[in-house]
Amino acid sequence: MDEFRLLGPLEVLVDGTPLRIAAPKPRALLALLLLNRNRVVPTDRLVDELWGDEPPARATKALQVYVSQLRKALGPDRLLTRAPGYELRVAEGELDLDRFEALAAEARAADDPKLAAAGLRDALALWRGPALREFRSEPFADAAAAQLEDLRLAALEDRIEAELEAGAAAQVIPELEQLVASEPLRERPRELLMLALYRAGRQADALDLYRRTRELFVDELGIEPGPALRELEQAVLRQDSDLRIPTRRRRASTEAPSPPGRRWAAVLVAAALLLLAAGVAAVLLRDGGNAPPDTEPELRAFVFKLENFLEQSRLGRERVRGSIAAALECRLTPAQAEARLDGVQRNRQSILQQLAALTVPPGDQPLRASDLLQKAIAASIAADGVYRDWLRAHASCRSGEPPPAAARRADANATRLKRAFLAAFDPLARRFGQRVWKADEF
Repeated sequence: MDEFRLLGPLEVLVDGTPLRIAAPKPRALLALLLLNRNRVVPTDRLVDELWGDEPPARATKALQVYVSQLRKALGPDRLLTRAPGYELRVAEGELDLDRFEALAAEARAADDPKLAAAGLRDALALWRGPALREFRSEPFADAAAAQLEDLRLAALEDRIEAELEAGAAAQVIPELEQLVASEPLRERPRELLMLALYRAGRQADALDLYRRTRELFVDELGIEPGPALRELEQAVLRQDSDLRIPTRRRRASTEAPSPPGRRWAAVLVAAALLLLAAGVAAVLLRDGGNAPPDTEPELRAFVFKLENFLEQSRLGRERVRGSIAAALECRLTPAQAEARLDGVQRNRQSILQQLAALTVPPGDQPLRASDLLQKAIAASIAADGVYRDWLRAHASCRSGEPPPAAARRADANATRLKRAFLAAFDPLARRFGQRVWKADEF
């Protein structure tokens, strides 16, 4: 079986023998086709991704030469000419990125944190170095490399969290400290390090880490730490007993995304399944026995969690708006804007899955709020998909061209569901002194 390796320097093995592709542009073309494997990539997009805004006069002819060179090296049945461009066929298991994602998904599904950690170690072992480093001068590479690095970091964080939940708090602290130093503005390693310090009996160090984190974020970014870190600081101050008990891993919060081009259909199917599951759960909760008379603490925690989800959704909405505006003004290429929307989609999918797993207090109002927020986020995912498909249809900037009517309709549907959610949630938010939102804010 042939093997393609993207997770590190680009390598190709044919029947176990390394294949030498020396010229930079054919190598870059192969990497680009591997990122878009098993689907047709238009010629115009390939030219734009390989040469940017100033392609040579004979760029299309040069591309045909590179395709011919790759076809000679890989075989005629591997790289196909299909209008309006080319398709690279890659079978299951031939690409290390696909194997990485499969191993990581299997590990995340494990209930035993030790098994999960072992599976994620196996997945991470496929990485041989930074992905696409040799192509950083190519227009396509920065956004794609950032997305692949995010996949690696998410798996690394999940592996450390699994080890933390298996009881290895003291053992993971040095690695987390290194990760925080190398990714100083990434919040999740700081959250895990705070929790590890607390579980290792170092409460003062955990609180000092939060203080230093807040100073860094305010000084460098002009923002406060995110809701998860703020909530963790308060739990440490309270010496919340739940912090000392490893809980079921928050698998949904970092589930690795599918590769570009395969994601949106799967997301919408998953969203539908999650909404169906949530509806069943709502019926069971509504009909299932007598609730205890004092549910105020449970309701308060529920409201606070939904506020956290709304804050995450707000940040995603701002990123979508900014990416679309930048694409319309030609400050971002369509491919770069698409990559940013992919990141928002991962976050929305995470929120949706966390909502589906959330324990909802008894009562029609919280049940309705939970159900409507899931529907609103699913509608936002669908709207993001319309924008993404519109961006993908453009190989280069189309200054001033408005998004399609389908995008406006999808936005209107999401806004309608958000308003219905707020009608149910705002009274709960006011009851506990929390923020009251507007539909266009998240």
